[in-house]
Amino acid sequence: MTNTLQKKLYESGYLIVKNILDYRRDLKPVLNDMEFVMDCLIQKYAKKTEIKKVLTLNFKKKYSYISKLNIYDLDQYFNTRLPRDHVKKDSDYFATQSLWNLITNKRILDVVEKILGKEIMSNPVQNTRIKQPEKKLPRGSINDGLSGRTPWHQDAAVLNSRGQKLTDMVTVWIPFTKTTKKNGCMITVKKINKMGLLNHVSGYRGQVELKNSKLLDDMEHIYLEANVGDIILLHKHSIHCSLPNRSNDFRISADLRYNVAGQPSGREPLPNFYVRSKNKNNLKVQNFKQWLSLWENAKERRIGKHAFKYPLPTFKNNKRDLSNLV
Repeated sequence: MTNTLQKKLYESGYLIVKNILDYRRDLKPVLNDMEFVMDCLIQKYAKKTEIKKVLTLNFKKKYSYISKLNIYDLDQYFNTRLPRDHVKKDSDYFATQSLWNLITNKRILDVVEKILGKEIMSNPVQNTRIKQPEKKLPRGSINDGLSGRTPWHQDAAVLNSRGQKLTDMVTVWIPFTKTTKKNGCMITVKKINKMGLLNHVSGYRGQVELKNSKLLDDMEHIYLEANVGDIILLHKHSIHCSLPNRSNDFRISADLRYNVAGQPSGREPLPNFYVRSKNKNNLKVQNFKQWLSLWENAKERRIGKHAFKYPLPTFKNNKRDLSNLV
């Protein structure tokens, strides 16, 4: 079975695995925690005369409200990692019991084990994304990967140099809302992962973007539509992006990553820890509080510095340019 799933992922670059998660048990608690964060931001930043009324709104209306309050780096309050640059003592990030439960979810790890084997580590390259309808976004956020469109890229490109070379990593993409072409699902090109790691450039606001990515616009796309409860696996060299959210609704997701134990995480010094092993002594992080302390310790060490850095894959010759390979 292991080789079958491994082979399928390598052959196509992606897999959609149906009915892995339960909405009420696995996903709704994360949304509840996001709403709690919104309530805290409303009480801190809203006009005092409006707080009581805004707190009675639903999830989407609360988020739409706070997104208009000009809160600095709003997405960071809902993201699962430290800010990349200028870590401060009060830098916030989204680390909750519900998210810990998702990272260590047995059904997710059972699938990942079929790809990576029995020795698995949680990789700190992870995000949660709340995407409003694009028409409601400020113009400056349309091409922001967390709240707007994500450009064509490979996930291995956001690792450091050692990680790019040495790390077997798999992405587990989790929709909290049904994901369709209309509300901005991911798209990829079948088998394009077999080209290996390609040259990238610094795109909008420094986002990692595949060099010559416009060449992909005319290729045959695979639309990675998914239902709530499904998960999407991506090979580390899969080239993918997301469509704009042209619906009237939200598109909410998390992308978690895992790597083979014993390999670099590619994003040191952020927490990289065993979530599955045949040797129980390896499983040193066993609950939410221990996991949170890893992140707090990492933050303490990085105050006044960047949380992580990665050099864009820019090979010395142009043999790794997409334009020379298609």
